[in-house]
Amino acid sequence: MSRFFIMYMIVFFTACSNDQQKEGQMSAELKTKQTELAELKKQQTEINSKISTLQDEIEKLDPESAIKPKLVSTDSLTTEGFNQYLNLQGTVQSDNISYVAPRNGVGGYVKKIYIKEGQYVKKGQLILKLDDNVLRESIAATKNQLSFANTLYIKAKSLWDQQIGTEVQLLSAKNNVESLEKQIAVQEEQLKTFLVYADLNGIAEVVNIKVGELFTGVSLTGPQIQIINNNSMNVSVDVPENYISKIKVGAKVVIEVPSANQTFNTTISLISQSINPNTRGFKAECKIPSGINLKPNMSAIAKILNHSTSKAIVIPINIVQSDEKSKYVFIMGKNDAGKTVAKRITVVLGALYGEDVEILSGLTTGDKLVTKGYQNLYEGQLIAE
Repeated sequence: MSRFFIMYMIVFFTACSNDQQKEGQMSAELKTKQTELAELKKQQTEINSKISTLQDEIEKLDPESAIKPKLVSTDSLTTEGFNQYLNLQGTVQSDNISYVAPRNGVGGYVKKIYIKEGQYVKKGQLILKLDDNVLRESIAATKNQLSFANTLYIKAKSLWDQQIGTEVQLLSAKNNVESLEKQIAVQEEQLKTFLVYADLNGIAEVVNIKVGELFTGVSLTGPQIQIINNNSMNVSVDVPENYISKIKVGAKVVIEVPSANQTFNTTISLISQSINPNTRGFKAECKIPSGINLKPNMSAIAKILNHSTSKAIVIPINIVQSDEKSKYVFIMGKNDAGKTVAKRITVVLGALYGEDVEILSGLTTGDKLVTKGYQNLYEGQLIAE
């Protein structure tokens, strides 16, 4: 057992010694490379300085050989507000649309029409009268039956008062009278359902019915009578489901209605709680402020605010270049000789909207960004405005 333990300890210490030796070798190698890199950078600085000095001397001796700077245009960078919007197609809708239906549940043939298409109507206003002749004839027949039943009841009561006849005969006659009276009351109530009233204030947008035609509320071409109240309207949009965690009730929205030449600000007032399986989106509604005259089913563009910052460096996206390692731009700077040269700056991009992009890092206020002539520029190239 002790021999095994001794061998184990020998192997253990040998391994530790090898690890320490490797670590020492790696540390020495790292120091060597760091020293080598520092030396090369020093040489590069010296070489650049010599090149600049020689160029100056050559230019003095031979002005025509001087390197001409490339002409560029620059913008001095400042901070500004930046908003990113989600642009979606929407539709103007009315919150109050009434599809008028017959009150009797089955409809009937139109006897009289009291409104015209485009006319303003008030809630409770009579707009249609349906043919009720059959019901009126039924009521007349029932009233005749009631008159006869009343005669029988009066005679039965007179005989009962003279102690002639039975109580059952009297009660039967009385019950028949009461039953017919109730039947007439029901029929007269049904008669009211042949009158069709407006159930809200608004414009009779559709009156697709004529006297003599069957009114059921809908036809093959759509609603027969439609009343719209434009005092409460909204723009409805379908938002892609990947924005469900970003779009909230109260989010700011800019609405554009090109056909009406209208643009206004609003907010999201409603977000549906389910995803439409056909569009893979969810419904959002934006209230239209009062005083804005729009029509239902107009096409609209909803610009939902998705990202906003009050101070950002914003540049045109088209001047951002890229290679396999990073994205970069050029700014105007000075070399060691004090000459104006192009400096390549690596940038980190943020939100993009339209033709502009937010810069998260790489540029600072006051930098002179090359906005024209940046194509084919290289680090250290002489430039001029």
